[in-house]
Amino acid sequence: IKQVSSSSEPVMSLGPTVAERRRQVLVGPLPDDFLRLIKPSSSADSAAVDPAAAAHVATPSQPAVYSFVPPNTRGRISVTILEANLAKNYGLVRMDPYCRLRVGHASFETPTKLSGGRTPFWNRIVHAYLPVGVDSIFVQIFDEKAFSADECIAHAHILLPPGIFNGETIDDFYPLTGAQGEGKEGLVHLIISFAPVDTPIAHPAYQGGPTYPDGSPVHQPSDAPGAVPGPVFSDDDVKAVKELFPDIDEEVVRAILEEKRGDQDATVSALLEMTK
Repeated sequence: IKQVSSSSEPVMSLGPTVAERRRQVLVGPLPDDFLRLIKPSSSADSAAVDPAAAAHVATPSQPAVYSFVPPNTRGRISVTILEANLAKNYGLVRMDPYCRLRVGHASFETPTKLSGGRTPFWNRIVHAYLPVGVDSIFVQIFDEKAFSADECIAHAHILLPPGIFNGETIDDFYPLTGAQGEGKEGLVHLIISFAPVDTPIAHPAYQGGPTYPDGSPVHQPSDAPGAVPGPVFSDDDVKAVKELFPDIDEEVVRAILEEKRGDQDATVSALLEMTK
């Protein structure tokens, strides 16, 4: 409320009317940076502000790269949680297993394999940044429960194979520990690779045909014979989320999409927490 002097007596004004406010509403297409936390700037604008930045303007042969790498990062690790061959089915019905992987302080989970029993097949690819000083990963396999807390039926503390730091992709089975004893709860099948943060990481994939160390064939899902289930999201989903966060590396977006099982809203929320 303000006081204006249009006559000898003061008049109280209540501000702009509803019609005036409506005339101030933006009509038409929204700008590209609408609701973005960080407004992207072109390389040309940066060069105009800072002549020294002209040397870093992207060319067609050298596209611009946006990345967000946590501090004290050794590189990027890729772990394919393929399947497990468990020693026992706990309970009166077939178990509904899922696997949880911990890399440093970050945790990732596979989808639940309903009625997977002793031989759940996941084929879940996890990408994570490997912190400096971390030389192992931790795996837990849970039986999902409907009316009680999920039960951890097996676990393993796995030292990272030295070969992955020389560019090798390690495809191996690792013993699990549980109620049956140390290393006697069965095996988990993992494919592990590593890349420095400035190198695009390969996606280790299941090639088919391996057997367990005891000679038994590897379990294949009955609903997709001869085929490996793909991710629960597409490259277009990754691109859509990446457009909202141009300063974050695409591999980070892809890894969080995988962790959130393709849920874009949950992925955006997680990325917003990272950029705070």
